[in-house]
Amino acid sequence: MTVRILDAAQVLTGVGAALAPGTVVIDDQHIAWTGPPHELPAEWRTTEAERISLPDATLLPGLVDAHVHLTFGALMNPSAAIQDPTREVGAIVRTARHQLLNAGVTTVRDLGAPRCTDAVPYAGPGPRVLTAAVPLTVPGGHCHDLGGAVSTFADIRKLVAANATHGADWIKVMVTGGFTTGGRSSPYEPQFTDAQMRAAADAAHGHGLAVAAHAHGTAGIRQAVTAGVDSIEHCTWMSADGFDLDHGLIREMADRQILVCPTINHLAGSATGRLPWSVRREHLQIMIDAGVRLVPGSDSGIPHTPHAAYPHSLPAYTDLGLTPSEIIDLTTRQAADALRIGHLTGTLCAGLSADLIAVPGDPTRNLDLLTTPILVAAAGHLHYPDTTRAPEDISA
Repeated sequence: MTVRILDAAQVLTGVGAALAPGTVVIDDQHIAWTGPPHELPAEWRTTEAERISLPDATLLPGLVDAHVHLTFGALMNPSAAIQDPTREVGAIVRTARHQLLNAGVTTVRDLGAPRCTDAVPYAGPGPRVLTAAVPLTVPGGHCHDLGGAVSTFADIRKLVAANATHGADWIKVMVTGGFTTGGRSSPYEPQFTDAQMRAAADAAHGHGLAVAAHAHGTAGIRQAVTAGVDSIEHCTWMSADGFDLDHGLIREMADRQILVCPTINHLAGSATGRLPWSVRREHLQIMIDAGVRLVPGSDSGIPHTPHAAYPHSLPAYTDLGLTPSEIIDLTTRQAADALRIGHLTGTLCAGLSADLIAVPGDPTRNLDLLTTPILVAAAGHLHYPDTTRAPEDISA
């Protein structure tokens, strides 16, 4: 049994007020105790446990990125890379997990891969992976190269069952086309019939799995809501000639408690062109005001979105009226609850997984400090991030 005692200038537990100073005791893979240093129980005062002093740092729960693609590699042409027979998927996933850990991300939801990426062997600590395995799409449709093209109701049920058997935590459905991996379908229109979409949602729920719906256009968002999905990814309300925001549908999403993962990356706040941040910000604010619950995710792995850039995406949420403290809560406790793992992680409470990070200073005053973690613990395994990363590793 390995016991470590971490003392820091501040501890953000995710429940109640910050501890300043604070102490966290890690017992193997779990948090054993959190509190003020002077209240440390006697059993640990007399132990020979390793004691780690972080006198200028803040300890907080590890970050959660609710939308990643571990097998894509942030390459310009992920479709071609996926089809490359010489490409070793396991190596790509291991690199991605290491990059995420360096960035202080201790939990990810992998929403689309050629297989279940949580089963890829990984030496050393790494983030928890919730996998959607192979996403459902149509022949020639968005992400068909991942192997999930289905045509019939039987095909739909078979692929959902196969994903469940192989350990999927979520089922991903490409409700509309997309922009990054090609395919003959349009991002603005549904790929499936209403009946097929309902069959996919019913099959997933029949296996006890939640459904994440990739949907850009309003018609696809409407189809996903009607089918009863659990989260909508992107949710951009885009149309071929602009945008088509549906206020009534937004209210329905709020009433049904359907999550929205807007896939905001580190470039979103400066975006112009097809999806300018000014429009995106307005739409997101309308959804928030209506009671739609957001879960943060970056879509890392797609072109121009490296996994290590996730903490750099979080300041964009200040444009939505959130304070640094609220953003930290959003990407830790709230994200874990939204992904149905709040009983495992997301706060620094005794009995939960020891997933935490230390940053130099007070991130509730300066959110940018989340981009420079000095210590990461994933299920109790300590990792000291590489601090020699060049800026281009983040912004590429």
